[in-house]
Parts: sequence; structure tokens; C-alpha cells
Amino acid sequence: MESLKHWKQRMAEEANAGSKIISTTLGEVQYTEVGDGLPVIHSHGSPSGCDAGPRAFSNLAQRGGLRWITPSRPGFLKTPLSVGKSSEQQADMFVAVMDALGIEKAVMHGWSGGGPPSIEAAKKYPDRFVGLILYSCVAHHWGHKVTWFEKMILSNPGEWMFTLVQKMSPEAFRKKTCEEMGLDYDYLKGLPKSMDFVDQLFSFMSPASLRNPGSFNDIDNYRQIVDLQLEKISIPTLITFSHSDNQLPFSNAQEAADKIPNARLINFEYGGHFPMADPRSDYLNEEIVKFTQKCYE
Repeated sequence: MESLKHWKQRMAEEANAGSKIISTTLGEVQYTEVGDGLPVIHSHGSPSGCDAGPRAFSNLAQRGGLRWITPSRPGFLKTPLSVGKSSEQQADMFVAVMDALGIEKAVMHGWSGGGPPSIEAAKKYPDRFVGLILYSCVAHHWGHKVTWFEKMILSNPGEWMFTLVQKMSPEAFRKKTCEEMGLDYDYLKGLPKSMDFVDQLFSFMSPASLRNPGSFNDIDNYRQIVDLQLEKISIPTLITFSHSDNQLPFSNAQEAADKIPNARLINFEYGGHFPMADPRSDYLNEEIVKFTQKCYE
């Protein structure tokens, strides 16, 4: 059995594999890049990091001709929290990364807890972002109370124990993970592509100790949200969300769709908090690619 110490070391190496550090006007920022084509800046969720890009969106980027750039937001992996604690400061960081990479314009893509920084970027920099994609995103006040499951995944010992459970009883692990994230296990268990994504879930989150500064900063920030002033977003916006999402209420999608001028909302049924695990993921990816291409016309 792998010890906690060795597990932490291995997960840290995997999380940072393939990443680079770039110097920006706001400080050093870690990032990953996959694909080649139209630039997309990805604002990852929490707990996560720059590894979310290659792990979750490489197929989308490569099939769609997209250059998918994922900075580790402040407090996640190797980007210091001092680069920017607030959503507004993190929006500035995205533009600083674009400047350092020589990118004039991009589509902004937010996922889950990456929603508020992506929203701030769209509002503050409509001259730099040609479109906004809100992918199961926080879009209003989030006073979420941390569940016991989430407490486990916000600690190294808890995550390590879950990986042991996954090895000893993979189906029980899959069922519990689906339940927590709002995925329809009974429907998805026969779909290898969906289950493959569920199986790699903890690779997005481990080790917790390298991601917790950013995760707890997000929790503090989102509890303080009063109004994100979504109506001030002037760029084309695509929203994807599931009614079955157990992490975020559907009101996040509905409020964004109601307030953002000319926003389009795509509902999906079985994937919960993870659109890429839904049986309609190919359709969702096609719509994201078409939306991105149209934004650059």
C-alpha cells in the first residue's frame, strides 16, 4: 500500500507535470497549454489548478483547433496567492498572462469556482475577450456549507483515503462520487467514457495542500458576493449547466441567462457538475467550438 507521504509526492509531480512558469507584470504565474489555434483562457474551478486544462479539455482543444491556456489561479499549485486574491485581481492576472504570451484577444472560459474571475474579466476587458463561456459556474452569491465529503477532499489524508477506497471498491467509489457531484450513476455506469472521467476526478484535486490556499480564498470571496452585475457583460456568452448539479444550484445558470444580454443557455441532463461526463458531451463540445469560432469572426 502506498504511504501518504509517497502519494502526496506522486500527486504533486503529476499536478505540475507539463506546466510552465511565466513572468508577468503581476508576478510569476504557472500555466499549461494544449492545442494550437484560437486562444481560450480557462479559469479553473476549486480545488484545481493549471492541470485541469490538459486533463479535462485536451480533446476539445485539439479537435476544435483551440489553443487552451490554463493559468493556475492565485493560491493553486505554483501561483502565489499574492498575485491576486480578489476575482477582479484574478481577471487582471488573465490579461497579464495574455500580454506575456503575446496574445491580443481570447475567449474566456470559466468552470465552477472559476466563474467569478471569468465574469470580472469579461466585464473589465471587453476589448481583450471576444466571448465568454460559463461552464457549470458560480454566477451569484455562494454561501455553500462544506460537506463532510468536501472536507475529506480538502485534506491530504482524506484524499489519500479516498484513493484507497477507489482501489478496493471501484464501483462504490464511482457511485459515491456521482452522488456528490450530481451525476446519474445508474444511467452513466454503462458508459465507459463517462466512468473514465469519474475515475480520474481526484487527479484534479490532489494534493489538497497545494490547492487549499486558493480553494479557501474562493470560499471566502464567494460568500461575500452581493451582485456580480452580470448585465454589464457586453460580449457574446454561452452558458452550460445541469439541473442535477449537486455542487451549485441551477439558479446560477438562470440568473446569468436572464441578466447577460443575448446569452445562450444549454441544459444537459446526466452530467451533474461535469459537462464532459454527460452523454451529450460531444454535442456540448461542438457547440463550444462553433461559439468560439463565431466569436473570432
